[in-house]
Amino acid sequence: MTAPAQQFFTHRLSNGLQVLAQRMPEMESVAVAFYVRTGSRDEHDPTLYGVSHFLEHMVFKGTARRSGDDITLAFNRMGAEFNAFTNFEETVYHARVLSDELPNAIDLLADMMRPRLDADDFTRERDVILAEITRGEDQPTQVAIRQFYQTYFAGTSLGHDIIGSKASISAMTVEQMRAYFARRYAANNLILAVAGKLEWPQVVDLAEKYCSEWQVGDEGRVAEPFVPKPTVEHIQRDLQQQYILLGYPFPAQESKEYYPAMLGSDILGDGSGSRLFWNITHKGLAEVAVSQYSPFNGLGMHFFFVATAPEAAPDVLSLVRAEIQSIEADGVHEDELARAKAKLIGNVVLDGESTMRRMMNLPNSWLIDGRLKTIEEDIADIEAVTVEDVNRLFHNWPSAGRTVMLTMGPRDDIA
Repeated sequence: MTAPAQQFFTHRLSNGLQVLAQRMPEMESVAVAFYVRTGSRDEHDPTLYGVSHFLEHMVFKGTARRSGDDITLAFNRMGAEFNAFTNFEETVYHARVLSDELPNAIDLLADMMRPRLDADDFTRERDVILAEITRGEDQPTQVAIRQFYQTYFAGTSLGHDIIGSKASISAMTVEQMRAYFARRYAANNLILAVAGKLEWPQVVDLAEKYCSEWQVGDEGRVAEPFVPKPTVEHIQRDLQQQYILLGYPFPAQESKEYYPAMLGSDILGDGSGSRLFWNITHKGLAEVAVSQYSPFNGLGMHFFFVATAPEAAPDVLSLVRAEIQSIEADGVHEDELARAKAKLIGNVVLDGESTMRRMMNLPNSWLIDGRLKTIEEDIADIEAVTVEDVNRLFHNWPSAGRTVMLTMGPRDDIA
């Protein structure tokens, strides 16, 4: 696979807005997004819990130039696929259109990045958020995962729900949201990412035209070190299943151990073909038994999720712990590392065939690696991981004495 000449482009506006692009001339579509470097992790005041997600909703309610209906109609006229999401560390507004609609897409998304934040819209949307919180309370998996994160990250800004709480959303004011927006949606805290069939001079011209007057403010965050307190917590629920969630520290997203951590976690607990799959789920002992590497800015977590029959829960937990101890003590084998690499490389290549996926990768690559990486470079980094690298990872990041566990279901005697 040969990368085309001048595949990547970067430009920084005088106000600090970073523009990133990947030219994919063989495509007919182009994907574009404003990546805001803010999420629930940046909500340090308890009265602001959920403001990033709430603000995501408000961005679609209108600007000085467009009403909420105008925004939807404009996307529809372009034939666009569009959406947004809020996470722990970012909020992203994205669209995919045919290449000749790129000027209209950037115009619209840039306008949305300066929402009017109307008080009446705020009041109405608050009820939508509160209803969303209520619906989430009826979904056991969401309840368990949210409570686990609160327990694991207790005392930090990662320890509250992305969506906020009924108390924080009910008490929040539009003035608080406006102040948060002014600080965190500053030009120097945003990235405009574009990938697909594009002409780079046009992208720069559009960014300068629509974004050059934006003000500056906070940029990034201070990622303070954190070590969780080993804990066991039970949530009593009358359910047909018992949920078991485990986590312990793992490398940060910026770490050179990123790919060993990704591959090691996949070997241990990927949804198919892993040790947990063959020894637990494939044998019918649990409906789900998986692990996942969850990297963050400045820290990481190795996360495990198990769903099984209540009567089988103690034995399944013992098996999960035995697999963790085994991989830490005895390491991984060449054949299973080769399979994990093949699967991860396959995902990277398939993502490379999507303008949306490539566009989403641009900000992550820029923030984590400090540059834009080709698919070939990503594949080379994966291929370079050795058995010794993975074994060293599990030796350096042991689970013993550092694990946080939460169970939810009819049993409260699982430890």
